[in-house]
Amino acid sequence: MASSGTSMVQASVARCCFTGLPPCFHGRYGGPMGSGDLGFGVLGALEVRRNGASVPLPSARQRAVLAALLVRAGKPVHGDALIAAAWGDDLPAAPRAALHTLLSRLRVVVGADAVRSEPAGYRLAVERDQLDAARFEECCSRAAGVPAPEALGLLDTAQALCRGPAYAEFADRDFARVEAVRVDELRLAAVEDRAGLLLELGDADAAVAGLEPFVGEHPLRERARGLLMTALYRAGRVGDALDRYQDYRRHLADDLGLDPSPALRDLQGRILNHDLPGDTRRQPRVATPPPPWLVADAVFLGRDDDAAGLVEAVGRHRLVTVTGVGGVGKTRLVAEALPALIERLGLPATVVELGGVDVEHVELAIASALAIGPVRGDVGEAAQEYLSITPALLVLDNCEHVLTGVRAFVGAVLRRCPGVRIVATSRRRIGLAAEQVLPVEPLPTPTPDAAPAAAELTAAMRLFADRARRVRPAFALTAVGVPAVAEICRRLDGVPLAIELAATRAATLGVEPLRARLDQSLDLLGDNGDPGGRSLRAALDWSYGLLGDSEQVLLAAVGVFEGDFDLDGAERVAVGLGSRSVAAGLAELVDASLVATRSAAAGIRYRLLEIVRTFARERLTETGAERDVRLAHAQWARSMAESVSTATTGPGDSTAAARLDAEAASVRAAVSWALRTGEGLLAGQITGALGLGSVHRGMRLELVDVVRRAAEDPAVDATAVAPLARAAGALAAVWQGDLEFAQRAGQAALPAARNADDRFLALCALAVATLYRGEHDSSRRYWRELLAVGGPTARQVTGHTGLALVACYGGDVPGARRHAALATAAAEAAGSDAYRSFACYVDAEVAAADDPSTAVPLLREAARDADRAGASFAGGLATTALVAALTRLGRGAEALDVVGPLLERWLRLAVWPQLWTTLRILAELLADNDLPETAALLLAAADHAPSAPAVTGDDAERYRRLTRTLPDRVGARSHEQIAALAVMLPRAQVVDRAQAVVSELRAPSPQPAGPLAF
Repeated sequence: MASSGTSMVQASVARCCFTGLPPCFHGRYGGPMGSGDLGFGVLGALEVRRNGASVPLPSARQRAVLAALLVRAGKPVHGDALIAAAWGDDLPAAPRAALHTLLSRLRVVVGADAVRSEPAGYRLAVERDQLDAARFEECCSRAAGVPAPEALGLLDTAQALCRGPAYAEFADRDFARVEAVRVDELRLAAVEDRAGLLLELGDADAAVAGLEPFVGEHPLRERARGLLMTALYRAGRVGDALDRYQDYRRHLADDLGLDPSPALRDLQGRILNHDLPGDTRRQPRVATPPPPWLVADAVFLGRDDDAAGLVEAVGRHRLVTVTGVGGVGKTRLVAEALPALIERLGLPATVVELGGVDVEHVELAIASALAIGPVRGDVGEAAQEYLSITPALLVLDNCEHVLTGVRAFVGAVLRRCPGVRIVATSRRRIGLAAEQVLPVEPLPTPTPDAAPAAAELTAAMRLFADRARRVRPAFALTAVGVPAVAEICRRLDGVPLAIELAATRAATLGVEPLRARLDQSLDLLGDNGDPGGRSLRAALDWSYGLLGDSEQVLLAAVGVFEGDFDLDGAERVAVGLGSRSVAAGLAELVDASLVATRSAAAGIRYRLLEIVRTFARERLTETGAERDVRLAHAQWARSMAESVSTATTGPGDSTAAARLDAEAASVRAAVSWALRTGEGLLAGQITGALGLGSVHRGMRLELVDVVRRAAEDPAVDATAVAPLARAAGALAAVWQGDLEFAQRAGQAALPAARNADDRFLALCALAVATLYRGEHDSSRRYWRELLAVGGPTARQVTGHTGLALVACYGGDVPGARRHAALATAAAEAAGSDAYRSFACYVDAEVAAADDPSTAVPLLREAARDADRAGASFAGGLATTALVAALTRLGRGAEALDVVGPLLERWLRLAVWPQLWTTLRILAELLADNDLPETAALLLAAADHAPSAPAVTGDDAERYRRLTRTLPDRVGARSHEQIAALAVMLPRAQVVDRAQAVVSELRAPSPQPAGPLAF
């Protein structure tokens, strides 16, 4: 019998299948076909349908050509590729003429205008809603961002489109193989996602029914195995759940010589201990310090039970949303509970402040907070991939204005990332089935008839007194004053932030005058049905009204900053105020509890609570000075970026780079405003400076996006700074791995270069891009041209390190040594930490070509210096080379100590080419440690991965030798099955297995027990 949860799901399916959704979710492949009622089916045997009826296509060659066109639907396919698809090696006498005849006959079936001839080839003019695979993908994509019942309906609709394996009859043909594998993986993942949703909705029996045959057909899909074990456990079939684990373990051990992943082993342990739900971490629960976040100087009163409840709730639920009115203390509660949460869970915490973020950039903000590196494509996918094997506590603060974006990301994390727990603060719940809501109520206030002694003991009164004493230590509650303060706390509905704002004013204004002003403010606001919001608004209004004119101007101005800011930034945006007025004004705003402070290495930094920032921006708009302040803010960003750019080529570069990191969110906001308002010159000046400052250091994820946007913006393109902005966009694309864009933008910038900066940056981007693509001759030419440009001494480091690497990769070791020596000398003269560490890395890389043993200390030094300088990418390169040198010297224990953190670094930075290089080196190490099965898995996965770099030179021969030995060591049949498993495993799971093996090898061997002592 179906559960009540299933009935709810079926109703949801009916709703989402027939109402309010795009055409792609209806009809034979989902419903009306769209353009001309012509539809194509590739999820199974190739099928053409018109007006719902099947259209015969008996010719095998016509079917092959149509399939080749559908693989690249909407894009041109070269005629030679279509000839190969139709005839293979058995070509007709006149291939071109035969193709024209074939296409003419195909047009009879699909329409005269459907197959179009273009300069680049032939294109099938097909809309997304005409192709079942495109509609399938759209269903799956939408399912990731909606509540579970609706998501289940979408996945059911998607599955109804599937008639069999993608491109079934052509799946083994060269033109379709990659696309068929990609779509089939999506199809299989959708089955697993659907099972996960059923479990989320409490229907374990339905999940078992769907998973049992699926696991039988795909026995090596570990995620499906884990879901089946969980579903059986929740259905009360504990023995069956454990049996499925043992079946899988035996299959892996007997046929492949492998063990189940750490996640699946942990799941088995939790089933044995009757400990589901729970986390899937293999790491021990070691407390880590909480991240620096909220520094509050007010006491934390009346919330002990709430904090304990939060810790308990997060221990039992993977998603907890702390809700309440603005100013009630949601953020403060989570900040105070965070150390206890970290200690209980043993998880590192990451805090994401979403207050100033729009809904389109939620994933970018989360990825930036996780320190994900610049990625090409979907930053949300990169963050989820990292979290899928990286246990963490994620705190999402101020979600109420971006609930759609938060819901989509959190829903995906809950399904894909079993080791992640999420705490969110929001005025409204997120709206996911797995969500546990923890409402935070205002502080208790005295009743009107409470005796003075009892009133003083309430949390609201104690908070008022504490805050007032911090402003005026002599402040005391007298018997006469207690009733007035009690009334103020009641009128403010016990909202802590409103009480704090009132108390700071009472300390100087007096309690009775404050009560009178408060009554006036509340009367003006009226009753809007939100008592907490009304009282907070009143407190903000009269607190603002009590400020002097200059302090009001200052508060409105500093609201343009994202995150915190320093005194210099405040002085730059406070248009018309002198520096002395700004310093004094900030002190006044801090005393009024409108601005908070925190200590940093570079001095005091200031910040506004999100509620106050919103209020400040409203005041700025009202004054009519918003454009002037925003312009001043962008000019400050330009000045700061240019000074950092100059500093990064000499002594003090690490300090300058740290300042840019601290201001990155505000710089991004300044560029976005400049692009949005047509200030192209200003936007290009900022992004050009960011590009110059990123050489050898890299670029933060949140800045890469705006730098690339500026490179293609028409307003920027119309200014004199366009070449520099294009070159900066090219280098940003290099950091993302988008080498095609990098070369295109660099080649556009180079001929238009006006000065040495423009030319240097364009040549640098082109040289690195061609080096990564293996075009060594082109790269060498660009490096030589770069050396001729001139400029700061540090640029000689860039040119000579590039030439040293090109020479080293080409086997010219003497030439590589010569350029490495010149780079080292130039780096010492320049004094830049980042440039010096990169020169040290290149020197060690060259040394390793001759004698790896001499390179080891140099590589350790280079990695240490790069990390100290904040050049994470350069540090990773040096560490990768160190692991390779240690492995090839037979110093495996030392290599194991280094490779685990290195894998985590590359995964976090999302630099998959370097990650695959590291996994290949690890495969050598594992083969030497008598683990040929895991070595074979890593090599096969790297060979299959599109993001893995080609192996050249000595490395190519080394890996060929290793690959030839593995079938004999593991058995030919097992080797084939391992290769098949490698193709099926998501790449993050490959890394997870590698990390698990490294952890096990590094663990101390059990020592025999000694004699008992009494």
